[in-house]
Amino acid sequence: MTAAPPATMRGLRVGAFGRVPEVAADLPRPAAGPGTTLVRMAAAALGHLDRSVASGTFPRRPPLPYVPCGDGAGWVEESAAFPRGALVWLRGGGLGVARDGVAAEYAAVPDEAVHLAPDGADPLLAACFFSPATSAHLSVHELADVRAGQHVLVTGGAGAVGSLAVQLALRAGADVTALVSRPERAPLVPDGARVLVGGVDGGAGDGPYDALVETVGGPGLPARLDAVRPGGVAVIVGYTAGTRVELDLPARCVHDVDLRFLNMIRRAPQAFALADGLLSRLSAGDLTLAVDRYRLDEAAAAWQALAAGGARGRVVLEATGDR
Repeated sequence: MTAAPPATMRGLRVGAFGRVPEVAADLPRPAAGPGTTLVRMAAAALGHLDRSVASGTFPRRPPLPYVPCGDGAGWVEESAAFPRGALVWLRGGGLGVARDGVAAEYAAVPDEAVHLAPDGADPLLAACFFSPATSAHLSVHELADVRAGQHVLVTGGAGAVGSLAVQLALRAGADVTALVSRPERAPLVPDGARVLVGGVDGGAGDGPYDALVETVGGPGLPARLDAVRPGGVAVIVGYTAGTRVELDLPARCVHDVDLRFLNMIRRAPQAFALADGLLSRLSAGDLTLAVDRYRLDEAAAAWQALAAGGARGRVVLEATGDR
């Protein structure tokens, strides 16, 4: 006779907005239901959105208490839609935003948020690849249309999105300069790129650039736009250094840089179509993504590292380890 599964599990619990989640050993173990797949988690990705939701400042709030983190990966435990034991990556369906997320030993996930991983996929990469890999690909290939021989500047070139944008631009045959904020970040830039530490003002660095992939934003953006040649392209991907920028519109009109913005909501169908190929390339080592690994009981340290900007790349919380 098969023993009944335990009634509780380990995981993270947000009991009040504005606090770091606590590690709990008595979370109710979820069950699969109609339209829902039960997943035994390998890892959950911890990102800035998860911190924003837990702070209570995000426009949508899950009912308290809740399990955080909207992205992750694991193995199907019970499902009417997916084979038992299949490795899946998880994203969508309001996970970690409108309902419980996946930072626990098990997660009950809406079927529409369950995606079969390609053969040979690495579970930890599957948990955290989607946002940085698809954002980088769409920025470099769809919006900037980077081609061989072009000169490309990538800001935040040591970060998750930036480092992948550097790699994709190099593979397209471009000459790439990666901007990093501090000297200690320079070794994290992928091989093959020229590294620039600090800001770009006017003719600084080795511009002019044909394209700018901007992951930093903030008050230094106008100077970086000035470093793009007239008729070049600047793609705004992120704004970790600040959300507000002052632009002199007559100067921008004269300089004539094509300013484009990455909207991942509008481009979600393209991103999901790219996902399997990008995860396969990452798992095979053709592309690399730095991953900082923490156990569930180290969640407070992971939370702090992300908040302080000390993460090398993506932060993942390992739930049950390798299968």
